[in-house]
Amino acid sequence: MGQYKSRQEFLKNNPRSIAFAALAKATKMQDKITNQAIKLSPNQLEGKEVIIIGSGVGGLTTAYELLAQESGAKVTILEASHKTGGRCMSLRTGDTLIEDANSDLFDSKPGKPQVVRFKRPVGDSEPYLNAGPGRIPSSHKRLLSYLKRFSVDVEIYVMNSESNLVQKNESFGGNPMVYRRLDHNTRGWLAQMVYKNAEELLRNSKVGISDSNLKTRVEELQSLMISFGELDVDGTYSATAGSPGFEDGKTRAGYEVLPGVAAGIVADVLSFDTLLESKFWEGTKFYQPTDFLWQPTLFQPVGGMDQVQHAFAQQVAALGGNILLNSPVKKIKWDSTKEKYIISVGQVGTEEPIYYEADYCVCNLAMPFLKNILDTDLLKSGLEPEFKDALEAVFVAQFEPTQAPGYTPREDGYVPRFLACTSKVGWQANRSLWQGSPINLKTMAVEKSEVGVVPIFGGISWTDNEIQQIWYPSTAYQDEKGVLTGAYNFDKVAHDWGKLPVDERLTKARNDASKFGNKFAEGLEEGVAIAWQNMPNIKGGWAYWQAVGDANYSTKQFNAIAQGSGIIDPITKNASNANFFIVGDQISSLPGWQEGAIAAAINAISRMAEPEVKIQPLKNLPDTRLMVEGI
Repeated sequence: MGQYKSRQEFLKNNPRSIAFAALAKATKMQDKITNQAIKLSPNQLEGKEVIIIGSGVGGLTTAYELLAQESGAKVTILEASHKTGGRCMSLRTGDTLIEDANSDLFDSKPGKPQVVRFKRPVGDSEPYLNAGPGRIPSSHKRLLSYLKRFSVDVEIYVMNSESNLVQKNESFGGNPMVYRRLDHNTRGWLAQMVYKNAEELLRNSKVGISDSNLKTRVEELQSLMISFGELDVDGTYSATAGSPGFEDGKTRAGYEVLPGVAAGIVADVLSFDTLLESKFWEGTKFYQPTDFLWQPTLFQPVGGMDQVQHAFAQQVAALGGNILLNSPVKKIKWDSTKEKYIISVGQVGTEEPIYYEADYCVCNLAMPFLKNILDTDLLKSGLEPEFKDALEAVFVAQFEPTQAPGYTPREDGYVPRFLACTSKVGWQANRSLWQGSPINLKTMAVEKSEVGVVPIFGGISWTDNEIQQIWYPSTAYQDEKGVLTGAYNFDKVAHDWGKLPVDERLTKARNDASKFGNKFAEGLEEGVAIAWQNMPNIKGGWAYWQAVGDANYSTKQFNAIAQGSGIIDPITKNASNANFFIVGDQISSLPGWQEGAIAAAINAISRMAEPEVKIQPLKNLPDTRLMVEGI
């Protein structure tokens, strides 16, 4: 279980949490502020070398824009791993996944390898698991624009279908309930209550309806409730198949026997008392699909989310950029004589590093890694004071989080850090487990156990158990097999799962899946698990800025880092134009999303283009628990 059972409880304990950051007005009238992208002039960076550390989507976007805008810069990406993409990772048959033995950022040893062994029956599409990002909201216009520009096909990602299931151990006898029954019974009862009390509700002075309009507005509200809640003409909620020979039934909540040759049997109405007692919305994310970022339409790239990073990497290479894999950065120094960054990089098979020089250094690696990578002189006096102090605040949030300003211990004893914990499990299984058994072609009959069941095609089933959710594949519905996301959890649960061996995580995931049926759980095969806080060179799912300190303090640090930093001249004490930048979703108002990584890259490019123009500061930071976890 997570820290909070419901959004009500979360907001009560975190009254200042917001899902989207509000932009502040400029604090100084003489400052130039922009919230729009500024392009580089052709050859503006002619002869300059830009080193980008990390090939996540933020680093790749930075490289692409430097090259596509014909800035004249020489661009090199240094990637510690054997592949590009960072968390933008899709796992396929034959891939090897190796977590570190623990979540320590430094000096952690490799853990036990996992080999992905998804089967591919003849005629099936290639199976894969999106181990990191899994969906693209339609509001993420920058990412979608790049994919269109790069000819990356996208398809619909189904966030929710009314056939998905909701399961709670203490509700409905622990049996899973179909989403539509919970959703539409609730709407029906609420609509009936509003209909019957329409005049009293509208007489409330806060509603602002005049006496002269009251009668008309009451009638209009009642009419709205009939449509909203599927009420009878007299405002009563009841489920019925309708009059014989007419399709006037009240059937949004579904059937016990599906209509076809026969008329069908409408599912019994769940009483309002039963619905309230069940608390179906607590401990699950029942209403997440209606939150802005998860509203239809969502997309996924055809063939896996890693098509995003592949497309960026190909563009960077085609435009003349260099992407050097297996190149972990060990140290970043500033050479005041050359006025360049000196970046040392480890090599496979030798202790001798390779050195690179750069006029600009752009870091796409998670900020806490800089604690050991940035040279002491840079951290003490080289970087601008506000930027340096902000980095130190991030380091505290990762390595000494209880020392952060405003830290308050949690009842469950868990201490969140800057890099948030999240884990996933993937399974392969026969699609018949959720799409239904084949129809008997001789009798055209349905199995008795499925006469009232609508097959599940995509979407998410929710539970208050530790797996939290099960994602069904949103593509290749006619295939024999499909790959499920069998767990996606956060916070303390993910932290605890990350300390378990992979086999134990898979056992827990299968046990929780059994709450949706033993047959379903027994049919899950070829399990693979990933705890992002254990992944080398990554060590977390996203940045959790609330660990940095109270709202005002953490927002101040965020805004300082967003501007990048120049180098302080030791004699004049003046700073150069910004030439050290941090990118990635960690420094955006969309933490945990690829769109955020792109936005941060565009901000860095804008600062390179016009150093005197600042990035517009945020007034508040978005809370990742709302933005990503969907509380």
